[in-house]
Amino acid sequence: MEELLNISNLKTQFFTKKGIVPAVDGVSITISKGSVVGIVGESGCGKSMTAMSVMQLIQKPGKITDGKIVLQGENLLKYSKEQMRNVRGDKISMIFQEPMTALNPVYTVGKQVTEAITIHHREKSREEAKEKTLEIFRAVGIPEPEKRFYSYPHQLSGGLRQRVMIGMAMVCNPKLMIADEPTTALDVTIEAQILSLMKNLQKERGTSILLITHNLGVVAEICDYVYVMYAGKIMEQANAFELFKNTAHQYTDGLMKSIPKITAQKQQLYNIRGMVPNLMRLPKGCRFCPRCEKAMPRCFEQEPPLYRVKSEYGDEGHYVRCFLHENSEVKEDEQP
Repeated sequence: MEELLNISNLKTQFFTKKGIVPAVDGVSITISKGSVVGIVGESGCGKSMTAMSVMQLIQKPGKITDGKIVLQGENLLKYSKEQMRNVRGDKISMIFQEPMTALNPVYTVGKQVTEAITIHHREKSREEAKEKTLEIFRAVGIPEPEKRFYSYPHQLSGGLRQRVMIGMAMVCNPKLMIADEPTTALDVTIEAQILSLMKNLQKERGTSILLITHNLGVVAEICDYVYVMYAGKIMEQANAFELFKNTAHQYTDGLMKSIPKITAQKQQLYNIRGMVPNLMRLPKGCRFCPRCEKAMPRCFEQEPPLYRVKSEYGDEGHYVRCFLHENSEVKEDEQP
């Protein structure tokens, strides 16, 4: 498939009085045109910070210190602030984690969506922008769009607010849509509707999606390829089917085991022992080794590269950061 976005060795650090926080530490991600790519991991692992780095919305004392973010052959890190403003919303859009805080409470949702249109398409009149907004409201399944156009965010349910956010993200037909925990705080029926909506829009419009989530059920539902992130690093990456059928990293395995099973009776819920490390005091060697059930002495001394996983399903895009697979070849961009 044709490549749309290539993130290479991305490093985003926060320079605080107590020390440097490596929030995103050498992350490489590839997104093909028309695909849905997921980044999964616990809170604080760097998922959202990776997305914010792509959008170049990192606030001080944070700073992107290394790497490339290449969109259709253009390195966005070389763009000026004005150029990035034109990219946001038009070529790359983002659905933020909490729609109630992402939407401005003092403006109607219709006004906020039409503003997104007029910023990027100044040739459109207010009437044309309004008609385009109503069109996108219908596309994302908002009932009575003419009435909702004049509603304020607090007058809408959580599911409707999220649909407005998706509509705002899709209204300029971006090449890539970044969805940061788009179903957080929604009940399961609304979550299913939102995921179905995103998948349908992706198929109809050919928009690629980068999905940020901690929910492996969501990953299984709509993702084509998955990156598992921990403490700022990619620990495992594979297509979704391969990841669930042939889990290679102990962290990914722990996330899988943590999912409650409907068939289990009086079974204690599994939890990964220990805590996510403080990014200013990372353990030596593998970042997951203090919590790993299969940690070896060398794990506490050396950080493993990404090794190719031999797949019984014929997938060649499966890699894992673990010495248990050291007999396999190292990923090219991980070579010393």
